Amino acid sequence: MTLTLFSFNGDKNAYKALVAAKYNGVDIELAKNFELGVSNKKPEFLKMSPTGKVPVLKTSEGAIFESNAIARYVARITDKGLYGATALDLGVIEQWIDFCTNEIDAPLLSWVLPLQGVWPYNKAKEDAAKEALKKSLSVLNEHLKKNTFLVANRITLADIVCVCNLFEGMKSVFDDSFRKPYPCVERYFVTCVNQPEFKQVIGSFELCKTPIKFTPKKKEKKEQPKKKEKGGKKQEAAAPKPKPAKPAKNPLDELPPSKMVMDAWKRLYSCAPANDFKNVACGRFWNGGAVPKSTSGEQFSGFDPEGYSIWFADYKYNEENTVNFMVMNKVGGFLQRMEPHRKHCFGVMCILQKEKLFPIVGVWVFRGQEIPPNVLAECGDVELYNWTKVDHKDEKARARIEDMFCQLDVVDGLDHIDCKVFK
Repeated sequence: MTLTLFSFNGDKNAYKALVAAKYNGVDIELAKNFELGVSNKKPEFLKMSPTGKVPVLKTSEGAIFESNAIARYVARITDKGLYGATALDLGVIEQWIDFCTNEIDAPLLSWVLPLQGVWPYNKAKEDAAKEALKKSLSVLNEHLKKNTFLVANRITLADIVCVCNLFEGMKSVFDDSFRKPYPCVERYFVTCVNQPEFKQVIGSFELCKTPIKFTPKKKEKKEQPKKKEKGGKKQEAAAPKPKPAKPAKNPLDELPPSKMVMDAWKRLYSCAPANDFKNVACGRFWNGGAVPKSTSGEQFSGFDPEGYSIWFADYKYNEENTVNFMVMNKVGGFLQRMEPHRKHCFGVMCILQKEKLFPIVGVWVFRGQEIPPNVLAECGDVELYNWTKVDHKDEKARARIEDMFCQLDVVDGLDHIDCKVFK
C-alpha cells in the first residue's frame, strides 16, 4: 500500500499521522516539491481536498483530508494498540481526541495564529483564548495527576493527537510562568515528545522560554524630497510608494448599533448555574437580566430582534452520519472554521441519535438579519446545512431553541448524545 502525505514542513497536524505511522509500522512518504499556497491550489489537489487545506493523505483507494481523520485511518491499518484493548478504551480515546481538538487546539489557534500574522490580531480575542485554554489545561492536568497517559498505561492515538495539538503552544507561547500551574501537562508532554516514535518525526524539542508577542507593523516613513544638485538641476524624485490597502471592513461592524451585547450574552450563558440553567440562561436570553458572577453588576439587555437574528441549522446529509466519532469530528471542524467570525456569532450544535444514524441540528444567533456574508463566503461548511430563520415569537421555535441551549437529554424527540457550543 502506497501512502503519500501532502503538507508543509513543520505542520503539527501532519505530525499526527506521521507519529501514528511510526507506532503502527506504516510507511508514509511525503509528497515531493509540495509548496503551500501553490500546490494546494492546483486542480489535481482540489480533487482530493476541495477546501485546499492540508494535510491530505493519498491512498490507493482514494484521498482523506482533515488531520484527525487521517490519523484515525493510519491507526486502524494495523492493530498495535493505538485504539486501546476494549470498547471502553475506544470510546475514551475518542473522547480525548474531541476534547483536545475543540477545547485545546481551537483556542490555541485563536491565540497563536494572529501572533504569527496568519489571522488579524485582536487583544480581546487573545485574552479570551488564553482563559479558555487555562480551563482546558486545568482539566487535562487534573486527569494526568493520576495517569501517565490519557487512556490505559501506554500511548494511544489520543496521546498523539493531544501532544500534536499542544505542540505549537509548548513551542511558541507556553513559557515557564504559563506552564507553572500545569506541571502534570508539562511532564506528560515532555515524556511523549521524547519517545523514539515522536523524535523520529519532530526531532529534538525545547520548551518555550520567551513567548512570541504581537508586534504592530511600523508605519513607513515618507520619503523626503531630494535636494537640488549644484547648477540648479533638481534630482528626479522617486515615485511615491503606494499606500498599503486598508483592511476590509467587516460589514457587520457597519450595522446600526444594537442594545444587545453579544459578549454579555456569552458571559451570561457561561456563568449560568447548572441547577437553574434554563431559568437563568434561557429566561434572561429573552427578557434580559443580570450576568451571574459579574463583579461589576453587568446586565444583559435580552435578545434584540432588530439587531440580531436566530437560525436553525439542519444537516442536509444525515443519511451519511453512521459513525459517531466521525460526526463529532465533522461538527468540530465546522466550528473551527467559524473561528474568525466568533465576534458576531453564538451557536449550539447538537448530535442526536436515530437508530443507527446521528443527525446534526443546531441553533445560531447572528448579527444582522441574514447569515453574515463573510460567513457564507469563508466557511464552506455552511452549505452543508439547511438554514431556517426563526420567528422569535413562535412558542414552538422558542421551546426548540431552549432545548438546545439547555443541552437536554432529548432534542427533537431524539436522544441527544453530544453537544458543542460556539461562544
